[in-house]
Amino acid sequence: MPQSRQPTPTRYEHLRALLLKHSLTFGHFTLASGEQSSVYLDVRKTALRADGASLIGELLYKDIQKYGGSALSAVGGMTLGADPLLTAISIASLSSQTPLHAIIVRKEAKAHGTQKQLEKGGGISPASSIVVVDDVVTSGGSTLLAIEALRKDGYHIEHAFCVVDRESGGAENLAKVGVKLHPLFLLSDLSQNQ
Repeated sequence: MPQSRQPTPTRYEHLRALLLKHSLTFGHFTLASGEQSSVYLDVRKTALRADGASLIGELLYKDIQKYGGSALSAVGGMTLGADPLLTAISIASLSSQTPLHAIIVRKEAKAHGTQKQLEKGGGISPASSIVVVDDVVTSGGSTLLAIEALRKDGYHIEHAFCVVDRESGGAENLAKVGVKLHPLFLLSDLSQNQ
């Protein structure tokens, strides 16, 4: 009698498994938003792994191509949560005719050197259309700060992408400034069956 073959996990299922194994913790936590939660999600623990970075870059880039449009020149986000994601997306975009470069947004301008708030690769001109990326969106606070800094420098932003939306008002807060949020996962996708 032939054995039935198990279906190969999709790339999303593989990333979900990595997030569950390496990034999801249960307990009592105060989030950056000030909100209290019994679930803490540290996406960096997955994004800083070679396999996690590869999957995150591939899947976010796929969504950026689908929703962000073809005229994009860069991806931007607030340091530190977005840093590994931006690099992973830039590398994943190398297969396209127009790779996406990265812009890292500091919380405030440096007090030394060039005193810049934005760190970016060459060839990204102001007035370019870009998207903003974050690891986890709760209320959207850090994503909103990144959008504000990038728009102040002249960049056009209509879409934001994240690995996980905690479903705590972030999408609604981003919509108030004309930005649509596209998460790879909702927190309920990860916390169900746990």
